[in-house]
Amino acid sequence: MHAHAGQRDKAGEPYVRHCQRVADAVEGDKAKTVAFLHDVLEKAPGWTAERLLDSGFSPEVVAAVECLTRRPGETKDALTIRAAASELTLKVKRADLGDNLAQLERLGKSGAEYRRRLHLLDEAVSDADDEDAAAGVGSGEDDLSEARLDRVDAARRVVRGQNTDRVAKRSFVVLFGLAIVGAVYLIFLQ
Repeated sequence: MHAHAGQRDKAGEPYVRHCQRVADAVEGDKAKTVAFLHDVLEKAPGWTAERLLDSGFSPEVVAAVECLTRRPGETKDALTIRAAASELTLKVKRADLGDNLAQLERLGKSGAEYRRRLHLLDEAVSDADDEDAAAGVGSGEDDLSEARLDRVDAARRVVRGQNTDRVAKRSFVVLFGLAIVGAVYLIFLQ
C-alpha cells in the first residue's frame, strides 16, 4: 500500500486494488506475494530489487517481480513472452493482463491490446509446453525448462533487435540533421 500510495488504476481506483485483484486470481502464498508486488519496481518511485530484499522478501519472489518488470526499451510483447519463463510469473502475468482487460471492459473501452497479449502469452506457453512434451520434460511450479528458457532468449533477441533498429534510426536522423545544419552554415558563410 505504501509503494502505490496515491496511484490510481485504469478505473480511477486506488492502485492497490488492482494488485489485490491480481493476488485474488492466483493460488499460493508465493504467487500472491508476487502479485501484490508485480508493479512495484516499475511504478513505485524509490523501490528497487535491493529494497525488496532488504524488506524481507525472498530472492525467488524478488526475481519473479523483476521478471514481471518492464525493462528500459523493452516492448510489452517481449515482457509478456519473458513472463512465460516460469509457472510463477506466468500465472501472475495472466492474472494481471486479465484484470487490466476487465477494468477496460467495465469502462466500455476496447481491451484489444490486453486480449492480444493474453493470446501471445498463451502461444508462448503452448509452444514451450509442446517442446517440453517432445523432450519429455514435466511442468513443475518452479520448472524453468529448456523450452521456456529458449522463449526468454527469443524475447531478449527481439528486444535487442528493436533496440539496434532504434539506435540506427536515431543515429541516421542525427547525422542527417548535422549534414543539413552544416550545409546551411556553409551557404550563409559564403
